[in-house]
Order: sequence, then C-alpha cells, then structure tokens
Amino acid sequence: MKKTTDMTQGKPLGLLVGFALPLMLGSLCQLLYTTVDSAVVGRLMGVDAFAAVGAAEFLSWLVYEIIIGLVQGFGVLFAQLFGKKDGQGLRNAIAMAILLSWGIGSLLTVAGLLCAGPVLTAMGTPGDIHASALVYVRWMYSGALITLANRLSGILLQALGNSRAPVAANLASCVLNILLDLLFVGVFHWGVAGVAAATVLAQLGSFGYCLARLCAIPDVRLCREDFTFSPACVRELLRLGLPPAIRNGVISVGGLFVQSAINSYGKLFVAGMTASNKFFGLLTLMGGSLDGAFATFSAQNFGAGRMPRIQAGLRCCVRLTFLTSAGTAAVVALFGRQLIGALVTGAPEDLAEITQAGYEYLLLLAITVPLMFLLCLYRSGLQGMGSTLSPTLSGFVELGMRILCVLLAPQVLGRWGVYLANPLGWLGAAALLGVSYCRVFRRRVRELGASTKA
Repeated sequence: MKKTTDMTQGKPLGLLVGFALPLMLGSLCQLLYTTVDSAVVGRLMGVDAFAAVGAAEFLSWLVYEIIIGLVQGFGVLFAQLFGKKDGQGLRNAIAMAILLSWGIGSLLTVAGLLCAGPVLTAMGTPGDIHASALVYVRWMYSGALITLANRLSGILLQALGNSRAPVAANLASCVLNILLDLLFVGVFHWGVAGVAAATVLAQLGSFGYCLARLCAIPDVRLCREDFTFSPACVRELLRLGLPPAIRNGVISVGGLFVQSAINSYGKLFVAGMTASNKFFGLLTLMGGSLDGAFATFSAQNFGAGRMPRIQAGLRCCVRLTFLTSAGTAAVVALFGRQLIGALVTGAPEDLAEITQAGYEYLLLLAITVPLMFLLCLYRSGLQGMGSTLSPTLSGFVELGMRILCVLLAPQVLGRWGVYLANPLGWLGAAALLGVSYCRVFRRRVRELGASTKA
C-alpha cells in the first residue's frame, strides 16, 4: 500500500479523484453504519429511543465538530511541511499537536459532562426522551479523547497523501460498531448507553489501525527530541487549529437552535428529522470526499508554492460535486420515502407523520447541498493557503442565518421554516467564503511572486 502521495506533481483531476475515491468508500461505509445503527435503535428499541438519540445528536456533535476543526487545522500544517519536505519540522509539529490535543480534549470532556444535562433541558428536549438523551450524550463525551486521537491520526495520514489507510480504519470501525450495537442492544439490552458505548469502542479500534499505519512510515516516527517544546510551532498549530475549532463549535451551536425548534414539534417530528439526517451522508458522498481531497491538495501545493494548481484543483472539484449532486437529488426524489420508512417501526399514523417530515427535509437538503459543497471547498482552499479569518467568520454567518431562520421563518412557513435553516446558513457562508477566496488567492500569488510555479 502506498504510504504517502506528493500532490504537488501530476494532473490535478487524477490526483483529486484518486485521493477522493477511498474517502468516498469510507463515507459509504459510514452511511451503511449509520443506517444499520439507526435501524437497530428504531426497530429494536422503538420510536422513543430513536427520537432520544436524534435529540442528543446535535449536542454530542458539538464536541465532535470542535475536535474535527482542531485537527483539520493541525492537518494543514502537517501537509504544508510535507509539501516543503521538512521532515524535522513535521515531526515536531506532530509531537506538539499530540500534547495540545490531550490538553484541549481533556477540557472538552469535563465541560461536556458538566453541561450536558442543563443544555438538553434548555433545548426543550421532550420529557419522555430526556433521560435517554442525557445517557447517550454522557457516554459520547466520555469518549472524546478517543475520538480526538482517532481523528488526529487519520488527518495526519491524509496530510501525507494517504487516504486509503483512514478509510480502511473507518471500514473496520463501522463493522465493529454494528456488531457491538447488536451485542449491546440486542443481547445485553443496554439501550442507548449500549449504542454510545459501541461507537466509542469502534473509534478506539479505528485509532489502533491508523496508529499502526503511521508507525510504518519512517518520516513520522517520533523520538524524545521531537517533543522538545517549540513556541513557534505551538503558535502556528493554534493559529491554524483554533479558528476552525471555534467555527465548528459556533456552527454546532446553530444546530442546537435548530434542534430546539425541531423539539417544539414533538417526538414524531424529531424522529422524522433524525431519520433524514441519517441519510445526509448519501447526499455528500462525492462532494464531501472531494472536499477532503482538496484540503490536502491545496495545503501541499501552497507549501510548494504552486498556486495555479490550487485554482485548477478547485475547478475540478466544483464540476464534479455539482454533477454528482444532481444524481443524488434524483435518487432522493424517487426513493426518499422508502429510505426514511426503513428505519423505524410503530403505529401506522405515527409512521406516516415521521416519513412525511423526514422526506420533505431530505429532499430539500438534496436540492440545496451544492451550497454546502461550495462553502467547504472555498474554506479548504483558504485554510490550505494559511488563511483563518474568513473560515472562522463564516461559522458566525452560518450561525446568524440559522438563528434568524428558526426564529422568524416558522411563523410564516411553519415547519418548512425549520427545514430552511441549514440551507440558508450554507448560502450566507458560501457567499462570504467565495469572495474571500478570490481575494486571498490573488494576494498569495502577489506575495509569492516569481516563486509561483505551475
């Protein structure tokens, strides 16, 4: 298996697609897992448990999204140093990232465990599912450090141009998660705690695989000297990691407002929205994978001073994501109701309400998801070029649009006002990032001057 890939050489389209395909396979495995996981909850434990997990997901994702943003920022520095062929700097950056991750992850774990109950109450979580939602969130927060270690190891492999090993880890994790779900829920009857415990243990298994793959790469084998404290390296990691972490946290807070609006419509509406969110990965298979590929591509090429390649890579990604989005929208339009209905059982009248809400929301997401792809690609390009201000501000724009939508739109549009919160957030963020990307790209070209290479 190829351990690293230099994305500063070769045709951008081939590199991006070759890098994205394993990521897409990983996303497909994740989609399969979430579908089976949801079916285990919905069919073995019923609508109440299904709604409880759904009501808790936005809160559990708050810490998870902060972790993702943090390590994505770290990954930018890893990829830039790899593009520069600075092995010593790369190893020192990895060591400092490990120390920072442990400290920040510990703080997130404590804060999450302390705040979970009050936040669920403030969100208006229905009383008949509140206790189960709290159990789920606490289990997920208890595994925050494991999740962080898994994400950091995976993002390091991606920064080195290896998208296959994280996908293999994800595949093994999904299979393990499904088996543990069936064991903990179907055999041991641990309820939603079993679902959360299975997720945490599967993350641990994924981390073990990624760590083994990293140990096989000589350039990233760490020794004691690599952990020598470097203030400059720590500052650069924080400069690149904290803004996306804050941005993701802000966006997730917007998700809490949306979830609060969803909760106000009752547990059946919560179940329908939860079901549609489980299939969101279907809509983002290619787009999300190309975003991950472009993040590494832009960072490596910026590190090597090859600015025209970044622009060429962006054009390839935009064309491919819009093409695949049309296909997924058609699938949802034709089979969306069947997909939603496959996840839960219950009284016919309840299932009809769940299916209708889930289908409406999923179809709207399918039509508007290209907006999300645009903002993600612009954001990845900006971060790859070392720009953090606009990507951070975009989170606040997205938050503001979501809050305005859930506060005002339902009064006029009813539940469609809730459906529109995410698409309008994407629209506002994409507009800001598109303008910023053009400006930053031109500025970086001027700064590099004669050193800019095709």
